Amino acid sequence: MNPGNIISLFRVACLPVMIYFLNRTSLQAIFWAVVLYGFAVFSDVLDGIVAKKTKEKKVIGSFIDPLADKVLIFGLLLFFAWEGQFSLTIFSILLVRDLLSLVFRFLASREDILFLPRKVYAVAFTSGQFFLVFSLLMEKMVAAGSPRLAQHQAALHLLVSAVAGIVVILAFWSLLHSFLFYAREIRKKKRLSATEKQQPLLILANRRARGYHNLYRRRLLDLFSLRRGARIIFFPHRQNMYDGLEREFGQDQRIIIAGGDGSFESALNYPPIYTKTIGFFPLGAGNAFYSFFYKGKRYEYLRSRFPFKEINLDVVELEWAGGKRQTVFVNIGLDADVIRYSQDRTQHGLLDYLRGCGQAIQKAQSGYDFSVKIDGRKKEYSNCSTMILGKIPYFGYGIRSLVGKIKPADGKVYGLAVVNRHSSWLNKPLRIWSLIVSMFNVDIPPLLSFKGKEMLITSPVPFPIQAGGEFLSESTWVRLRIVRQQRVLIV
Repeated sequence: MNPGNIISLFRVACLPVMIYFLNRTSLQAIFWAVVLYGFAVFSDVLDGIVAKKTKEKKVIGSFIDPLADKVLIFGLLLFFAWEGQFSLTIFSILLVRDLLSLVFRFLASREDILFLPRKVYAVAFTSGQFFLVFSLLMEKMVAAGSPRLAQHQAALHLLVSAVAGIVVILAFWSLLHSFLFYAREIRKKKRLSATEKQQPLLILANRRARGYHNLYRRRLLDLFSLRRGARIIFFPHRQNMYDGLEREFGQDQRIIIAGGDGSFESALNYPPIYTKTIGFFPLGAGNAFYSFFYKGKRYEYLRSRFPFKEINLDVVELEWAGGKRQTVFVNIGLDADVIRYSQDRTQHGLLDYLRGCGQAIQKAQSGYDFSVKIDGRKKEYSNCSTMILGKIPYFGYGIRSLVGKIKPADGKVYGLAVVNRHSSWLNKPLRIWSLIVSMFNVDIPPLLSFKGKEMLITSPVPFPIQAGGEFLSESTWVRLRIVRQQRVLIV
C-alpha cells in the first residue's frame, strides 16, 4: 500500500475515535480529540504533498482519498448538530450545497461540458469547514474545563458563529459560481448549434433492431422521418446487410442509421459510407451512441426545429488476435464480460443487460494486470477491472465511459482504467462505485484517464473484448490507433 493510501485511511479512521473521545465529555478526553483532529488536518496537507509526488511518479492513488475529507468534516459537524452545539440548519445548508454541486456536475457531464469551478473557491470553502470544526472542538473543550477557562466561552461561541457565517457565505458564493458557469457553457453550445442549417436526410433502418419490433418506437421513427423530410430505406435481410446498398443511397450525403450501437458500428466498417456524413436514430438496445449524438436529451431527435451540427469524429482501428475492425468504442475486461453474458437477447434490453451484470458478478474475472504502451511509453496497471478506450464519452443514461474533455478529432485514442490499489475482492463493488463517479466527469481514483496516438495493451492472461455493442472474443493483446475521420451529425 502506498503512503497516500495509508494517510487517507488514517483520516477516515480518526472519525470514530474522535467521537468516542468527545462522548467521554472529560477535559482530558476532549483534549485528545483535538490533538487527533490536528493530526488529521496535518495528514490532509501531507496527503496533498504525497499526491503531488506520486502523480509525478505516475503512482495510482486510492479511491478513499476523495471521500476522506468529506467523511471527517460532515461526520463531526453531524455529531455537533446532534449534540445541540451546532445549528442543524447550517449543517443542512452545507450538505445541500454539496449535493447541488453534484447536480451541476452531473448536468454538465450529460452535455459534455467539463465542469471547472475555480480552485480558490474550493480551497477557501474546505479550509473554512476545517476551521469551523476546530472552533467547535475548542468551544467544547473550554466548556468541559475549569471555571478559569469558562470565561472564554462567550468569545469562542462568537468565533464559531462568525466562522459558520463565513462558511455559509462561501457555500452560496461557490454554488452561484457553479450555476453561472453551467449557464454560460449551455448558452455557448446553443449559439454554436444555431449556426447550422437543416439539410435533407436519408434514413437507413434496421428491421432486426430491437426497437423496430415495438410499435411505439416505429411510430417515433415515422415521426422523425416526417418532421425531417427524410425517406426511409430498410436494410435487406442478408448476412452482410450493406451489400449492394450503395446503389440505393447514391448521391445522398447525410445518412441516419436507425438501429442499435451495433448497426452504427457496422456503418463505420462499410467503405462507401466513409465519404458520407452519418447520424444516429436510437432503435436498438444499446444507448452509447444515443447519449453521444443527442447528449441524453429525451426525444430531442424528434424536434425538427433543432438542427444537427456536423463534426469530424476520429475512427479507431482495433486489432487483436482475432482480426481487425474500425470502431469508436472499446471495452476490455469486466465490462466486456457483461456484454458477453448479455448476448442471448430478448425484447427486454435493460433486463438483459442487468441479467448480464448479475452473471458477470458471479462468473467474470475482476482483475487483470495490464501493460499499456502509449506512444512508446510503457505503464503498468495492476489489479485493473476494466478499460474503456475510444472516442465516445458515454455508456448512456448520463453515465460517462471516458472522463475529461474528449476532443472528437484530435487524432488520439482516449482511455479510462478502473484500478484498485486495495484488495482484489473490492474490484466488482468498486466498478459500481466508479460508474457513479464517472457520472460527474471527475478524474479521481479509482478512475485513471490517459490518451495517445497509438496504444498496445497486453496481459499475461486472455481478457474479453467488446467493440460498440458487440462482444468479440478474448485475446492477450489489443492495438488501437486512429486511421481516419468520419463526418457525423450531433445535436
